[in-house]
Amino acid sequence: MDTQSMLKQMCKSDINDSDIKAICKSRGFPAKEATSREIFENFFISTIGIQEALNSLTYEEVAFLHLLNKMKKEVGIEYFERLYGCSEPVNGHYYGTFTQRYKETFKKVKNNLVRKGVLIAIERETYTNSTKLERLRFCFPPEFRSFLPPVVKASTFKEAGDFKRAVLRDKLLEIIGGGERPSPLSNSKKKSFTLRINDGNLSIGGEKFRARLLMDWQQACWRASVKTDTRTRSGDMAPVEVTLYALSQLKEHEWLPADSLAVMLKIFTGEDANHPCEQICEAGWEWGCLVKVVADGKTYYRLPDDSMEDVTSPTPEQYLQIAPDNAGTVDLDLMKIPYVVLEVLATIATLNIHNSNLQARASIIKIGNALTTVRKESVFEWLRKNSSGFRTAIEIAETRWGKQIIHEDLMVARVSDLSLKVQIEKSYTGSQSIVSLPDDYIAFPCDLLPAIQKLVETSGHVIKKARNG
Repeated sequence: MDTQSMLKQMCKSDINDSDIKAICKSRGFPAKEATSREIFENFFISTIGIQEALNSLTYEEVAFLHLLNKMKKEVGIEYFERLYGCSEPVNGHYYGTFTQRYKETFKKVKNNLVRKGVLIAIERETYTNSTKLERLRFCFPPEFRSFLPPVVKASTFKEAGDFKRAVLRDKLLEIIGGGERPSPLSNSKKKSFTLRINDGNLSIGGEKFRARLLMDWQQACWRASVKTDTRTRSGDMAPVEVTLYALSQLKEHEWLPADSLAVMLKIFTGEDANHPCEQICEAGWEWGCLVKVVADGKTYYRLPDDSMEDVTSPTPEQYLQIAPDNAGTVDLDLMKIPYVVLEVLATIATLNIHNSNLQARASIIKIGNALTTVRKESVFEWLRKNSSGFRTAIEIAETRWGKQIIHEDLMVARVSDLSLKVQIEKSYTGSQSIVSLPDDYIAFPCDLLPAIQKLVETSGHVIKKARNG
């Protein structure tokens, strides 16, 4: 059920007059608003008094509301067990009914959150024989999210911190047979992130190479190195995800001590355990996912500003060397080349290893299949200008664009709106399904038509069809 429908039901029938008076008092609504449920409904969803109400909550309650806000869905009363607990188990087992287990939990939810006017609560209709507590559903209105107090207790330092930027560089050496650092993923049956070249194509874990997959590898190593990183019930988050979310809330020059994650880890994971906060953060730093700084004997962490690139962006002359063979061959320096540039080169060139060096050779076919966004990259123009082999291949591909039938069952569409064309191309980045043609045209397989039609219609554009004859 959507938020507006839940709010309407709550104000109409699911809270009593005493609840309304309590909410009016907490939010600072005029007393007369309690006499009309329709007017009260409008006041509830307004921003009146919401900041003050949220500021009156405990830190644990604020963390819980951050979780509900991130989940963007309603929950039952049992979900509040991680916040307020429930009836104590006997010998490790719960006895009694659902109501007996969560009766005290509900009292705290009602008094501390519902009557504060920060939570919507309704009783859902069901076709099963269930108790009232089992039918209750709660949600945090999205209109209130910008008023949530910070979920992190940060400290401010202007130090750059210690960041293991070399982790990704060492990973790239795997392409030319270099020794990768021991990884907790080595014996894992989960997704592989091995870098290799097959038939001139660079892949990572069997997928076409993309720079973002390097970050996926880093975080996968981080997760695998944290033994407590397990998922439980639906909606719960693993410790690494909780840490990433918490650190993403930091502002410029803000840092977070590891021990301040304890409450968030308990609330977000749903596990009432002593999480090894320092171990989790230190593992993230070891794998190049976090930056750390030590101040007054205490360690603080934050996310790197841009872990995918070096502090100073090198020029193409620093990481590309034109081979004197006039065949469009370029030597790549894996210790300097930006990751996104390597992705571009993997898209337009055939790669191979020669004397333990990575080389790229111009590929007319790949250049012809490259999306417009790739052909606009600065390194593309640099190669055209500085490599005779790449320049020749690019010129040949340009003369052939839109002039050759390269596939059966092909459809052609004219997209005159530039933003829509870019949206379509970005939706299929990494595949060869969409081919850009001159004069606003694109080509794609017939079986892709329904998906493209849906994308165009969702964007608010009109589709016109033309048939021969």
